[in-house]
Amino acid sequence: MSHDRLERLRQLNRTRFKRHTGIYPETFAEMELVLDQRERSKKKSGRPPALNTAQQLLLTLEFWREYRTFAHLGHDWNIHETTVQRTVERVETALIQSGEFRLPGRKSLKQEENVFQIIAVDAAETPCERPTSQQRRWYSGKKKRHTLKTQVVIDVSTRMILCVATAFGSMHDLTLFRQSGVQIHPETALIGDAGYQGIRRHHGHSVAPHKEVKKAPLTPEQRQQNRELASTRLRVEHVIRCLKIFRVLKDIYRHRRRRFSLRVNLIAAVCNRTVVNVA
Repeated sequence: MSHDRLERLRQLNRTRFKRHTGIYPETFAEMELVLDQRERSKKKSGRPPALNTAQQLLLTLEFWREYRTFAHLGHDWNIHETTVQRTVERVETALIQSGEFRLPGRKSLKQEENVFQIIAVDAAETPCERPTSQQRRWYSGKKKRHTLKTQVVIDVSTRMILCVATAFGSMHDLTLFRQSGVQIHPETALIGDAGYQGIRRHHGHSVAPHKEVKKAPLTPEQRQQNRELASTRLRVEHVIRCLKIFRVLKDIYRHRRRRFSLRVNLIAAVCNRTVVNVA
């Protein structure tokens, strides 16, 4: 049954393959190669797994893409739900430890040999279950519920995700930017939305939309500048949308919050591969 699922998937065209898994076949092959190398590097084989590496990868992608419970996935794959959990976490750990699916990181933002022209920053929120303690810390006044916040920094020209950071829902976007330790090359322009008012104090070459107040309405020139900035900043919204194709980052997050950051980094790296394969 599991073998038939995989074979039917391989017969799909690129568009339908991506609709099912969230990635293109080329990215699937790269991820499968990493898992195969991990299996060959084992010193002790141990008990044979219930699923081969390709099936384990497909199971993990279905968990990310659909975010069904482990019990439902186990029923479809004819394995126990605890086996599903161990398989997903094992695949995630292998992919992130391989180094093949990692983001450029914060250090890439200040490299002298590769100065980005324009980068954009924005934050997205993922709803989560109400925590048993420190509930106010996770409560987002913007979303009116408990959330996990994710900061995304992208290169505007290529739409590649450079680095991400996560925090609890009550943290302000600008506070998260400061605490994330992002240091940007002085020649790189940084753009953000209205939540990043005052970001110029952190990075001199930064732009945020003009904010209208009751006693000082915006001039026509300022409104035009805001529209031009919004059209440029829209690319980071598109990137966030690509991340939230994987419903594990969109639906109510039910699992341990300490693993959320790992999944965000890994899915962001996979989305970068998707951008490369499209180009």
